[in-house]
Amino acid sequence: MYAAMLCEVVTALVIAAGLGVARTEPGVTPGPDRIELLIRQLGHERFAQRNAASEQLEAIGEPALGALRKAAASDSDPEITRRAGLAIQAISVRVTRRELKPLQGSWSLVSYETDGMKIKGEDRAHLFTFKDDQWSMQVGGQVIQAGVVRRIEGKDKHFEIDLLITEGGNVGATAFSIYAVEGNSLKYLNSGEPRPAKFGTKAGDGYNYLTFRRAQR
Repeated sequence: MYAAMLCEVVTALVIAAGLGVARTEPGVTPGPDRIELLIRQLGHERFAQRNAASEQLEAIGEPALGALRKAAASDSDPEITRRAGLAIQAISVRVTRRELKPLQGSWSLVSYETDGMKIKGEDRAHLFTFKDDQWSMQVGGQVIQAGVVRRIEGKDKHFEIDLLITEGGNVGATAFSIYAVEGNSLKYLNSGEPRPAKFGTKAGDGYNYLTFRRAQR
């Protein structure tokens, strides 16, 4: 009875980051120049200065990610590259933990479209569930896929989410997706990489767009 549904869910999920230290004022997000200065200080000759710059960049958080990723990808200074990578990881862990909170609980399917066509309507037995950093997709009480939330990062109008699959089809793959929580509604689009900047599908794009309603927290 649920054979077609199982295929849909698998398809949807798998389409297989001598200067003094620049100080920042509490509650004020530093501009690009200040962030760049802190990144240069990751390679300072003094250990204390390097550590202080690392701590401030981690405290700045998401606004520093773009510059940190650029520094982490550069091979001009191994110490800057290393510390930038560690800062990215620390910020990512903090953001992921924070953004997991609104996702907690179960969400039941409202609609499902792919390639510009709606292929399924409301189904309360089709659940997307989050418990701590674990996720699962179930249809009719059967777990189709499940795994671990590896990363969440905020964008202008949505979040990116990476779902590692540890159970079901395509174990070991990561579902690269975007989502948005709006009250008791959850919009989820799986596209693989590169990810789109908005929700919706069109013929031939291979995207899978599912909307859910909160079932229980």
